[in-house]
Amino acid sequence: MKNSIKTALLFLFSGLLFGACEKEDDGAKEAPLPAGAIEVRGTLVDIRPFAVGKEAFPQQSDYIFDSDIETLFDTPLSYATGLLKARGAEAFRCGSAQTVYMAITTPELNAAGWSATEKSFAMNDLTYYLYSYVCRTPGQWIEIPDPADREYATMLFAETLSVACDPVPGTVIAQVPELRKSTVSNASIAILPNGNYVASCTGVTDGATLFVSKDRGATWSTLVENVTALNGIRNYYNLFVFEGALYMMGAGIGNQDLLISRSEDNGATWTKPTDATNGVLLTGGFHSAAVPVVVYDGRLWRACETAGSDTSIKRPFVISAPVDADLLDASSWTKSDNLITDNEMIVNEKTVTELIEGNMVATSNGLYNILRASSKQTSQLAAKVTVTSPSKLTFSVSNDFITFPGGGKKFTIRYDEQSQRYWTLSNPAASKYVGMKNDGLYLNGITRDLIRNRLVLCYSTDLITWVPYKVVLENEDPFFHGFQYVDWQFNGNDLVAVCRMACPERRGLPYRQHDANILSFLRIADFRNL
Repeated sequence: MKNSIKTALLFLFSGLLFGACEKEDDGAKEAPLPAGAIEVRGTLVDIRPFAVGKEAFPQQSDYIFDSDIETLFDTPLSYATGLLKARGAEAFRCGSAQTVYMAITTPELNAAGWSATEKSFAMNDLTYYLYSYVCRTPGQWIEIPDPADREYATMLFAETLSVACDPVPGTVIAQVPELRKSTVSNASIAILPNGNYVASCTGVTDGATLFVSKDRGATWSTLVENVTALNGIRNYYNLFVFEGALYMMGAGIGNQDLLISRSEDNGATWTKPTDATNGVLLTGGFHSAAVPVVVYDGRLWRACETAGSDTSIKRPFVISAPVDADLLDASSWTKSDNLITDNEMIVNEKTVTELIEGNMVATSNGLYNILRASSKQTSQLAAKVTVTSPSKLTFSVSNDFITFPGGGKKFTIRYDEQSQRYWTLSNPAASKYVGMKNDGLYLNGITRDLIRNRLVLCYSTDLITWVPYKVVLENEDPFFHGFQYVDWQFNGNDLVAVCRMACPERRGLPYRQHDANILSFLRIADFRNL
């Protein structure tokens, strides 16, 4: 393969490697491009608007286009580039005969077919010189010059640009309408009583969007474009099925109030919480994620966190209701006390800053809330909080942290009766990625809490010892790839999941690995026997 950045996908074909944004140069016939279109290829190529006041490079705010660019072109153009000192686009092909423009910091370029335009533009201490090329061979790849004295990324200009990409991992359910203008969040999935899958996310419209698949995840369609307009639930929610009905439970607009809503028709219509009798369970500010709901000791349980005006301080609690109660009535629910810890906890000489996004896990020995232990110094810890009653939690900083692969980022734990194992999909930070640097946000190195380019299937038999079982997804680039906030369900011999995915695509790059541009569906076939 031409490029070094590759993605391993266990869930599709064992051992298959492919770059999330590259093409094999194997002579295979490629689809023709529309007239006027330009396709580029390279490593981590972005497409950006060429406009006054815009940042010139990904993850880089020091170089801003000035007004001297306004006279360069007669029509508005976009351009393909890379990180500040990366090469950027390496080759291009055109859909029809046309003139292509390239800007490079080399003042005197000697390359076949490229002509100096005598135009240039400046950004801070950089001067870019503009060259033109007449593309007369539509469909054929043309290498972009890379002179030995190049220090900064090349820019390639055209009206219609796209990046030559293989499909992103999994099945794309949804994408943000415009890169870097919004982000996909709040990914959740449930299996309906009729066997259909329902998934959700925010970032596609103003609120949360519901999607449905009637063919086991092969294709998806929009079920409700903005379910927030129907039930008021906007963030930190999960979808779950109970007693034949579909429920949605999470925070309202502005992360205010803990709400629950029910659908009796597989997600098409919803009850609307307006007061304590019909879905407003708690008032105030809250934080959570798509976390499991479990039944234990005749009650339905969910984890959550309070989030006051200072949203950096989050306090875990659990909420529960009898299984035969009206789940929309706040009086049915009992809230536990908040778990109060120091804002910084020292565990094995590592600093943990918060416990969030807990998983209710029912065992034969009791009920636990297993929480993400956020830390820049380790991704190998989780907190095991004991639920001693509907109103009481117990936890010891010195005794109740467990070693957990990927415990510093959001994970979901579910128990599988057949294998008698607890399973999770998490994001352990491989040591080779820790401290990696780029010419953008991570000039000083990326920390463990933001390394999300590995998705690993892990299991435990006792909730204490966790075994990394199989790497499901891995990409060698930790800066723009994030396979994170995965919500999943058992489905026979398979695991089915939705992923808040940051990944290069035909429109370019997400802002960073944390800021997802895609909601993707994943199926891990025969997961017990990989």
